[in-house]
Formats: sequence, structure tokens, C-alpha cells
Amino acid sequence: KGDLDVDFDFEKYQSIYERAGYKVIKTCALLGEGIDDLKAVLKGKISVFSGPSGVGKSSILNALHEGFSLQTGELSDKIKRGKHTTRHSELLELGQESIVVDTPGFTSLNMQHIELEELQYCFPEIERYRGECQFDDCTHINEPKCGIKDKVDSGEIAKERYDAYIYMYHEIEEQKRRNKKW
Repeated sequence: KGDLDVDFDFEKYQSIYERAGYKVIKTCALLGEGIDDLKAVLKGKISVFSGPSGVGKSSILNALHEGFSLQTGELSDKIKRGKHTTRHSELLELGQESIVVDTPGFTSLNMQHIELEELQYCFPEIERYRGECQFDDCTHINEPKCGIKDKVDSGEIAKERYDAYIYMYHEIEEQKRRNKKW
């Protein structure tokens, strides 16, 4: 959302995520920026809008289709963010061949359903170079001759993305440890 880019670092993150294999579209519901590009990406698909509470998912959906009248909230004076307004998931028809789902926001993410060895498949840039590690079961954290760490060192994989992988890996480890049935 372009209106949230108060630090003017959109291009930095756009580059990081596009290098990883994602399409990044800068949008602004207030100005209509990127709305046509987003519609084109959603065309012919079933898509889910999910993310933290109060970041403007419903506002973007309202901008995508004039027939939508999803409830949106004002910014909180205390936390200077949007307030949680969506209470349930809803299927919305965005033209004849497109469906979007507006979902309630979340404040935390539970990843314990992801197995540690499967996390790497959630990162396209890691999946792309996975075969370049010395060990087939490489976690890309502590092993020697890790192709992924080499790609981070050479800049082919963004350090920010690798750091996110490491953070999530440890979060999953911790969630599984806390929920382990002895």
C-alpha cells in the first residue's frame, strides 16, 4: 500500500521480493494507484486477501469493485494504524471469472503446522538453489558448504529474505517445543 510507505522504501522491498519471484504492485485505494494492475493479476483466479489487522485489505477491495461496500475503519489515535473491522471471511465476485476473499486480520502468525524441513519450500529463492548444498537435508543454517548461504553472501539471495527464513525457522522450532506433548 503506497500510502503506508512513509519511509519511501517501496523500491527496496519491491526489488527484494521480485528477485525472490513475486510480483509486487504498489497500490493506494485513496488515489486508485495500482488498482488496474491488481485487477489484471486477480483476473481468472480465486485470491485471498490476508494480513495483519487494520492495514487496509478491505479498502483495497472496495477500490477494486464499486459494488463492494466492505466496512473500513479509521486510524487509531493511539497506535496510528487501522483498526480491526472485518469479522468474518467473505467470498466476493470480482467480475465473472474472478473471486476474492476478504479475511479478518491477525495480530500473530502460528506456523507450527509447517514442518521445519518444509519451510525452505515457502521461499522460492531458496528452493531455486537448494540442490547446491553439500548435504541433501541442509537446513541452510549451520551446515558447511551450504549453497544458500553462499548465494546470500554473493547477493543472489537478499539477506533480508534469508534473515526472515532464519527467524521463521527458529519460531517454528520454539512453537513446536512449547506445544510438544511429553
